[in-house]
Amino acid sequence: MKKLLLAVVLLAVSAGGAALWTAHQLSTPVDSPDDALLYIIEPGTSLSEVAARLEEEGFIRHAGLFRIRARLEGADRGINAGRYEIEPGMDAAEILDMLVSGRTTTDRVTIPEGLTIQETARIIQAGIGVDSTGFVRLAGDSAVAHALGVEANTLEGYLFPATYDFYPEMSAEEVLKAMTDRYRSTITDAYRTRAAELGYTIHEIMTLASIVEQEARVAVERDTISGVFHNRLERGMLLEADPTVQFGIGRPNMRLYEKHLSHPSPYNTYVRAGLPPGPICSPGAASIHAALYPREVPYLFFVARGDGSHIFSRTNREHNRARAWVRRQQR
Repeated sequence: MKKLLLAVVLLAVSAGGAALWTAHQLSTPVDSPDDALLYIIEPGTSLSEVAARLEEEGFIRHAGLFRIRARLEGADRGINAGRYEIEPGMDAAEILDMLVSGRTTTDRVTIPEGLTIQETARIIQAGIGVDSTGFVRLAGDSAVAHALGVEANTLEGYLFPATYDFYPEMSAEEVLKAMTDRYRSTITDAYRTRAAELGYTIHEIMTLASIVEQEARVAVERDTISGVFHNRLERGMLLEADPTVQFGIGRPNMRLYEKHLSHPSPYNTYVRAGLPPGPICSPGAASIHAALYPREVPYLFFVARGDGSHIFSRTNREHNRARAWVRRQQR
């Protein structure tokens, strides 16, 4: 009995000693390189791969002990993809905490409302170096759009405008996923229900919202402009929205002349009834809300004053008078 007790005590001491040794190994910084390690962890990278890389770079002593610590803490499946800056002098526990908490090194990139895919691609390239040509190609691929849960054949209109924390060397696929995830989180069940009540699909609402985004230069007019477009659609009138013509020609914000209004494009709402085939830009949250909740107005027309605001009219006669007034002011 005494021998059994002694064996148990020795085993406990041995286990305790091993635990203390392991804790010491993990909590004591190694003699790491002088420079920080910029480590990009791609989605799907395993804990074993991460541990091996950290040992190879000289930032931890034992990859095996690092994995054990992660598993004991339930962190082995919690490693976050991203770009990490691991400083010299950090111990294994600190490194593990950084990887689990997702404290990545990022670059803040702001995508304004109302941009096309091509315009967005240029900002992404300037911000984090993603090739704009590849970005545009992927965003125009229907298989990519469907894989990202977007109910459209391209991502035009679905790259949600917002400020993002991206990291350099992110892939175009990762950027597109982040932006469409933000879009999908914006389209709530209540929004889907509201769209159905109005008799529109979400794709149609996004299309209308993109036109509102381009037309509204003064925030307080946004839901009024939406109300005008809803009125015209209900009456079967042409939308006659200049931004759709510009998009169809392939030159957003170009100056339009009379000859352009007959341009043969499915996006030309001067010659084609109803909504165009899809969004003409990425609308922001306010324009999406306006498309779903238009103001009840008696107007069927509006004309830009030239200062960002508009004159709204009930009849074509009123509209012609407003247009004439604007022309006189411009002269």
